[in-house]
Amino acid sequence: MKVAIVIAGLIVVAVAALVAIQPSFLKPASFALVKKSDMFGFSPGMTFDEANKLVARRHYLCRPSRGPYTLACDINGAKVAVDGDETDPTHPIWRVNATLNNPGSQEAAVKSISEQFNAPAIKDREGWIWIVGRGFKLSYDGASLTLVDEAAEARLRKEDAKR
Repeated sequence: MKVAIVIAGLIVVAVAALVAIQPSFLKPASFALVKKSDMFGFSPGMTFDEANKLVARRHYLCRPSRGPYTLACDINGAKVAVDGDETDPTHPIWRVNATLNNPGSQEAAVKSISEQFNAPAIKDREGWIWIVGRGFKLSYDGASLTLVDEAAEARLRKEDAKR
């Protein structure tokens, strides 16, 4: 009986040491593949109606801005702009931008964003970028975060060039 208690104690200590060294040990493997692809619940690809329902459900303070399918919101001290596609009948969201009130140090912010979105940061000349979700690009310039559906942005730029 004493031997079983000692062995159980050793197993508990070994697992505790393993978790202390490698915290991701307890995370299921399926979580390692999941990438966050939204900001404050807004995600490129969601319809404008879904965005309005999210605003109502979470009691965000939002108002129309710059056009019929653009929202300007104040959420947790951040100024958030949500842009929907005016030409598509469902008006899908294609960009979410959050200007942070007091972002703190850039290194800490980059580390936090990388952890939240489960993606490595890539340094570029304008700041940092992450590839998240289904072809979404997240960028951070030290003051604001922008989450964009790259395919929709390219299509909209092409349509604007034709006009």
